[in-house]
Amino acid sequence: MGNHLAVDVGSSGTKVLLLRLTEKGYETEQIMRFQTPRTVLNGHWHINTYLIFQNICDAIRELGQRGGVIDSLGVDTWTSDYGIINSAGEQIGLPSFYRDSQFDAAWELVEQKISYEELYRLTTQRKMRESTLCQLVYTTKQRPALLQEGDRLLFLGDLIMYYFTGRACSEISAASYSQMFDMRAMKWQPAVFERFALPRSLQTELVEAGDTLGAASAQLAAALGVKPFRIIAPATHDTSSAVAAVPARSGENWAFIATGSWFLIGVELDAPADCGRSMRYSCSNTGLAFGKTMLKRNVTAMWLLQECRRCWQARGISITFSQIAEMAAEAEPFYAMLNPEDAAFVHPQDMPGAISAWLEAHGQRTIQPDDIGRIARTIYESVALASAYSLRAIEYVSNTKKDVVYAVGGASRVALLNQMLANATGKPVLTGPEEASGIGNGLLQAYGAGEISSAEELRARVRAENQEKRYDPADGPLWAERLAAFCTLCGRELPEEVEE
Repeated sequence: MGNHLAVDVGSSGTKVLLLRLTEKGYETEQIMRFQTPRTVLNGHWHINTYLIFQNICDAIRELGQRGGVIDSLGVDTWTSDYGIINSAGEQIGLPSFYRDSQFDAAWELVEQKISYEELYRLTTQRKMRESTLCQLVYTTKQRPALLQEGDRLLFLGDLIMYYFTGRACSEISAASYSQMFDMRAMKWQPAVFERFALPRSLQTELVEAGDTLGAASAQLAAALGVKPFRIIAPATHDTSSAVAAVPARSGENWAFIATGSWFLIGVELDAPADCGRSMRYSCSNTGLAFGKTMLKRNVTAMWLLQECRRCWQARGISITFSQIAEMAAEAEPFYAMLNPEDAAFVHPQDMPGAISAWLEAHGQRTIQPDDIGRIARTIYESVALASAYSLRAIEYVSNTKKDVVYAVGGASRVALLNQMLANATGKPVLTGPEEASGIGNGLLQAYGAGEISSAEELRARVRAENQEKRYDPADGPLWAERLAAFCTLCGRELPEEVEE
C-alpha cells in the first residue's frame, strides 16, 4: 500500500498528514502543522502560496531524512480564492484573501450586469460577496488590464499542486463553488464568462477527485531527498474531501455538518436539488467525489471564536479552545443570541467588542468583551441554532427527512457544542473524524491509486478507525422555542418540516 501525503490548507492553519492503508482501515501520521501564511500587500490581505509550498517541501524533506517514502501528494483548501497563471506559466502576484474588506461591495458590481436569480439559475450558487466571480469582477474593475487572453485561473489547492506538476487544471469540487460553473452540465458556464467579458482561457481543464495530475519533477524530488512521487487530486474543496470521510453506513439516511471556521450543513445527492427552493433558502449545489452533488448551506461559525481568542491573546489572556469550552459550559444558558451571518462579524478588528456592540444594537443584554464564558456560550448556541435552521432548509429543499447528523472536523471534539447541535436539530449527532478533510484527502488519493475500489469501501475504512460518539437530543421544547426566536431575530422564515 502506498504512502499518501495529504495537505489540508485551512484559512487559519495547515496540516500535513501521511496516510497509509492497513488491512481494514488506515493509519495516519502528522508530519507538520503551520499557520497558513497571510500577508498585507498594498493595504490588502493576500495568501502567500509560495510560502505554503516551501513549508510543504520542508515537511517532505524532513520525512525523507527519517527514511520515509511518499507515493503521492494531494492538496485541499477552502474555495473562492485563486491565483492567475499567465501564458508563460508564471503566477501573477499572490492570491487575495476572501475576507479582505476590498470585496465588501463586490456583489453590487456583479448585480449591475446580472440578477441574482439569473446567476443562480446558471450556477445554482448562493449569493456570496467573496465568491471567485465577485473577486474577479472587483479586481478587473480596479485593474482593467490585469487579465489577458491566455491567462489561466487556478483555485488555491490546484495552484499549489501546479507548483509540483506544471499542469494547470481545476478539480470540479472547487470549480463548482466559483459562481462560474454549470452544475447540471458539469462544465464551465460560458454565459457568465461572456456577460463579464472574462477571458475564455480562464476556463482551465477540469479534473475529478482521484485523477492523477502528473508527478513531481525528478529535480525537485532529488532536492527534497525523496524518490519521485505522483500528484493525485483529492476533492480540492476541503469540505468535499471531508464529506468523503463521513463514516455513514450503507442505507443510512444522513446529513453532515463539516465544522471549522465555517460550518457547512448538507446532504449528498445524485444531482442538483430544486433550483427555486434552494435559491429561496440560500443553499448551494457543488461537486463531490464519485460524481455526487453536495447540497449545502453555509454558517459562519468558529471564525467568531477564533477571532475572539486572537483578541483575548493580544490583550495578554493566554487561553486554549478547550479552556474556552469549559468556561462556556459554566455560563448562563441563552443569555443572548447572535446572527452569525451579520456583516458586522465578517472582519472586525475587535470581535469581542463587535459582539457586545451588536447585542446592544439589537436590544439584548450586553456582554463585556472580556467575559469569555458568556461570549463563547453565546457563539456556540447561536451557531447551533443557525445550523438547525440550515438543516431544516436542506431537508425542505431536498424533500428528504434525515435521521442522523454526522459532525466532522475540528469543532466536533467540543462535547458541549455537539450536544447543542443535537438539541437544536432534534436529531442524534454522531461524531466523525476531527481531521476529516485530511483523511478524506489521503483516502481519495488511495482511491486514485487503485487501492480503494469505491465510496462504500472508503467509508467502511473510516468507520473501522473512527472513535464515534453519540449525542441524543434533549430539551426539545426549549430549543424549538429558541429556534423560532432565532429566526425572528434574523428575519428568516422557518421552512416547513418534511414528513417521514
